[in-house]
Amino acid sequence: MNTLSALLTLHRRLDDLFLEHQRALLRLNLERASELLAEYEHDLLAHIRDEEALLMPLYQERATAPIGGAAEIFLGEHEKLRQFLVLFGKEMEQLKTVDDVERGVLFLLDSQHLFKRLLVHHDTREKKMLYPLLDEVTTEAERAALFQQFELRPPKSKTAGAS
Repeated sequence: MNTLSALLTLHRRLDDLFLEHQRALLRLNLERASELLAEYEHDLLAHIRDEEALLMPLYQERATAPIGGAAEIFLGEHEKLRQFLVLFGKEMEQLKTVDDVERGVLFLLDSQHLFKRLLVHHDTREKKMLYPLLDEVTTEAERAALFQQFELRPPKSKTAGAS
């Protein structure tokens, strides 16, 4: 059975990619850190686009959002995540020209800490509200159709049967 909670595997994959970016920063491997950040940004933005274009309209139309689960909250968090990504890109560019690279990396890691806190809250809200409520108000066939439309898809489950 397809459930939208399977999208949480994407969250874990994104978290792992961001961790690798931060490890590269710690090693002062700025070229690799930039590559990983670009890959992370691409994938996170694709996932956000999928949620906003495909899931949010269904959520707003069919689900009764609990306190703290309004669509506007999810959309606002998405916007904040986008703003952080722009900031990180600018900070990575500045690292190429600063005199004190270690100081610049520490500043970037500090700002990324705030981003990661927002991401944890956002992921928890999706795990506890968005995905389960959407699973309740969609059919198996609708969920299967949604998965086919996602730009960024979770890996196929070994236990999922073919329909």
